[in-house]
Amino acid sequence: MNTLSEAELQDFMLNKAVKRLNIVQNDSGKYQIIVNLTWKEGDWNLLTTRKTIREWASLDRLARHIRENYGIPPSISLSLYQLENSSK
Repeated sequence: MNTLSEAELQDFMLNKAVKRLNIVQNDSGKYQIIVNLTWKEGDWNLLTTRKTIREWASLDRLARHIRENYGIPPSISLSLYQLENSSK
């Protein structure tokens, strides 16, 4: 798994090295950021200072975090987790 820190992501955003931020909802219902870089292939998971994957409980808090810390990225995608037995 490729990983990067908050400071690295801020630096990459400042230098316009981020191609896309992928916001993914995991099976526990929380959201995480997966980054695609312009200069390196693959997906990069954002980590906390304790080296665990950074997660948010709500999209509004995640959106505020992105605006306050990274500015507006070039592109954002959102993938929601599909429950097996979800009712319509």
